[in-house]
Amino acid sequence: GSVYYGPSMLQFKHLQEWQYEESVGMGASLSKLISTAIEYLFIFYPHAFLRPFFPTTRFKDAGKGSSGRSKRNALFYEVGTTAIKIFYLWSKYFLGFYINFLMFIHFRRASDSDSSGESVPVLSYDDMKFINGIFLLNVGTVSIAIFLHTLRFKKVLPPRLTFSFYLIQAYLTFSALPYLGHLFSQDYKLLGLVLLGMACNMTRNRKIHALWCVLCHYLLVHSDIQWCQSRTIVKNF
Repeated sequence: GSVYYGPSMLQFKHLQEWQYEESVGMGASLSKLISTAIEYLFIFYPHAFLRPFFPTTRFKDAGKGSSGRSKRNALFYEVGTTAIKIFYLWSKYFLGFYINFLMFIHFRRASDSDSSGESVPVLSYDDMKFINGIFLLNVGTVSIAIFLHTLRFKKVLPPRLTFSFYLIQAYLTFSALPYLGHLFSQDYKLLGLVLLGMACNMTRNRKIHALWCVLCHYLLVHSDIQWCQSRTIVKNF
């Protein structure tokens, strides 16, 4: 999934603004421009602008070097690879972009609210705890995947066992649905926007996906659409 937006991003923005709060003219404007550009980069464009700088692997290429693999193993890895594709789409768009957008909306409203104790919508303290838990679980998924591959490479564990273990721990992220399911029904406009992004992803066209990122940026930042107005939670974190 995407890098989660949170208080650390706001702290970075405030630091940039504080460094130039005594400045005037171009100095202060440049600081605000840089901090806002970095914020938007991680919220809306992590896959469009950052991901291309890293090596890319394709699921469609998986199994091409499977000469000598039995039909039973070939079927096992074909089904498993399909399951991983589904998990990655779920992780990228719902644990990534959707949660990112929710947190972006929440913290932007929190930073814009006054100090009169005004309530802040979107996320509660318990919501944030579970979101942070999902974030740690996703980080662990990457670490465990590397560890399992090492065990397989060194022939400590058989390939099918390591692959199965990875698949199980990846799908453990679905265990969050009973606790965070209400967030996915909080704003059907936002849900539809993320589903549109998933459809764009399936075209396998980077330009189309980049256009979707621009659309999200415009709708969440510059449009008059009211997002996530269905409930109000007192700011307690």
